[in-house]
Amino acid sequence: MRENEFYKLVQEASHLETIDHARIASEAVLETLGETLTGGEVEDVAAQLPSELASIVEDADHDGTGYDREAFVDRVGDRLQGTDVEDGDAEQFADGVTDAIAATLTQDELQDLKAQLDDDLHPLFEGVTVDPENV
Repeated sequence: MRENEFYKLVQEASHLETIDHARIASEAVLETLGETLTGGEVEDVAAQLPSELASIVEDADHDGTGYDREAFVDRVGDRLQGTDVEDGDAEQFADGVTDAIAATLTQDELQDLKAQLDDDLHPLFEGVTVDPENV
C-alpha cells in the first residue's frame, strides 16, 4: 500500500475533509502507537507500512508506555493541538487510523501488535470499517 492510499483510508474512516488532515491525524496516532511498542515489534509493524509512515513509528520514543484507551486518545489529542485538525475528535481519528493500520497489516502481524498493547486498545483494531480494495 502506498502512503496516499493509506491516507485515503484514514480520510474515509475518520470522516476528514482533506488528505492533509488525514496525514496530520495519521502522524499523531502512529507516533503515539510507536511509543507503546518495544523490541522487534517496531520493525515488524514498520515493515508493513508505507515508508513515510514506517519512519514515524520507528522514530518514536519506544518506551513501552502501555497507554490504556483514554491515555492513548489523550496523547493523540495533545499531538493534534496547534494543527488544523480538531484535537477534540482524537478518539474518532485514533479509531480511523487504527482501522487503516489493521487493513494494512497481515493478520499475524496485527495479532502480534495487539499482544503488545493494553487490552483496552484492542477494540481500536477490531471491527475495521475501511476496505483497502476500494482505494
